[in-house]
Amino acid sequence: MADLAGVPLEHPLMNAAGTCKTVDDVARLARSAVAAVVVGSITAEPRAGNSGDVYWAGPGWSLNSLGLPNRGAGDLRRELPRMVELTRAAGKPLVVSVAGFSVDEYARLADAAAGADLVELNLGCPNVWDGGEQKRIACFDPDQTERVCRAAHAALAPSGTPFGVKVSPFSDPAALAALGDRLVGLSSDLDTFRFVTAVNTFPNGFQLDAAGRPVVDVGFAGVSGAALKPIGLGQVRQLRALLPPTVDVVGVGGVANGSDVHDYLAVGAVAVQSATAFWNAGEDPRAYGEILAGYVDLLDPADTANAADTALTADGGA
Repeated sequence: MADLAGVPLEHPLMNAAGTCKTVDDVARLARSAVAAVVVGSITAEPRAGNSGDVYWAGPGWSLNSLGLPNRGAGDLRRELPRMVELTRAAGKPLVVSVAGFSVDEYARLADAAAGADLVELNLGCPNVWDGGEQKRIACFDPDQTERVCRAAHAALAPSGTPFGVKVSPFSDPAALAALGDRLVGLSSDLDTFRFVTAVNTFPNGFQLDAAGRPVVDVGFAGVSGAALKPIGLGQVRQLRALLPPTVDVVGVGGVANGSDVHDYLAVGAVAVQSATAFWNAGEDPRAYGEILAGYVDLLDPADTANAADTALTADGGA
């Protein structure tokens, strides 16, 4: 058993934001091997996302610039009770990831997501374009991060729903430490601030095809997949040292097999999320069963029973 922000998980593997947006998606993933279903990221207004080719899988890495396609906060309010019903029936928690373009939007989105078990504030989504310009990555501004967290706490306090933040990779350790200091302060003030998800994709990657054309039509894209794993592990290890025990860390980046899950837990994560493995499997949720089965093989026999049953019985939504 695992535990994230006081919410029990059967095991540490979840899907990552971007892989699940609708009630139908929730139904498929609720039948898969994931321990919790992560919906989102949801924005205040509906977004079609970026057009053209937005995902490319390379040898050892991938690029994506989806542009946060989703049906918006209004749809989330309408459909959240059904999403909760589906995940409850499967014995899994529901996590809703939200992404705003202002403090006020994050507050509105947190309020819309308050019926979930956990809320993830996505402060690290790269390559998001709005009004013809690329939006700033919020987590690189500690002041903005604090304002967003305090607004989300105010919206979630009546329900007591725990929340956390998802952050981008930091190449400057001093900047990460500055964010960590701010999060430590927030954890002492806000009883619902309970976890950090690390990391989102590395911003503004670029690749040409054999004809010299960008492989992603937007041009720049987030780098994910196996190449991100050492970065993700380093961020998790640093954050675990910076944050108090009351704030959990979730590891993301290059989780494609059981060994990857094990490595993230070894550096301080309590759970992991995976997206690239799902996309590279043609959006087949059975990819999560394969990851979990590999993780189970690495466990001591006394710890394997529940996770093994989950991996073997999940139908992946097929």
